[in-house]
Amino acid sequence: MNKPLLFFLFLITSNNYAQQKRKFLYATIIDNMDVIGNAHIINLNTNQGTYTNEDGEFRILAKPNDNLKVSFVGYKTKRIAVKSNHFGMQLNSFILEKKVIELDEVVLKKHSLFGVLSRDMKQTPEDIAIEKSKGAFDFSKVNFKQIIIKKIDDVDRSKAPDIWKEIDPTAKFFGLIGVSFNSGSVKNALKRKKHRREIKFKENFPKMLISEFGSSFFFNDLKIPKEKYYHFLEYCNPLNIEQLYKNGNVLEVIKILQEQSITYLKSINLQE
Repeated sequence: MNKPLLFFLFLITSNNYAQQKRKFLYATIIDNMDVIGNAHIINLNTNQGTYTNEDGEFRILAKPNDNLKVSFVGYKTKRIAVKSNHFGMQLNSFILEKKVIELDEVVLKKHSLFGVLSRDMKQTPEDIAIEKSKGAFDFSKVNFKQIIIKKIDDVDRSKAPDIWKEIDPTAKFFGLIGVSFNSGSVKNALKRKKHRREIKFKENFPKMLISEFGSSFFFNDLKIPKEKYYHFLEYCNPLNIEQLYKNGNVLEVIKILQEQSITYLKSINLQE
């Protein structure tokens, strides 16, 4: 066998090996509004899996003709056939659709109640558990004048538990390895916890508004562009819409959003 033929066979073999070798596929999982974090992705051909980060991004080893299964709670499971154009410089985005949950039917049956409490109570069956419990609380035959003296045992000698140490997780470390805690550290911990709650509320606030008012309210009624949604909320934020929503003043929030949408649309049109 001559050398050119061997070289040709080597190229074919190496090309087949390169086609079989899996590479990292980079992509983002999104829905109609935002990215989806913690979505699960499984390569059905290798049974290897991963999940998206907080920005909805993931990477997984795959090759053309592999099949990926993407799933997340509340969304329809999606199957993706990997193609050669999924590898490269382009940004891959896979969209998940929300799952519609249907409630079971509720059958209303007729009843024999009249709507008068005194009359309906006579027709309501007695609760057997309540009747039996009445006997347990009958102290009529107990002689409270009789003095009962028992020997003091270890249980009586034991000290009652310190409730503060039971409910405060930092109290158990008092006096250990020279470290002491005071009320200031407890207050700081409470402040940090409150601060984390406020940050969590700010992060979820845009999604909460979409869930409360619906996407059509912003994008159809107020005519806010989808890509400007977060920017519009920042525009309205100086009017304290977050605190108003937290306090339950939903109508006031709607009024502010409707009024500010007019000036906001004018401002972005002028900038463009």
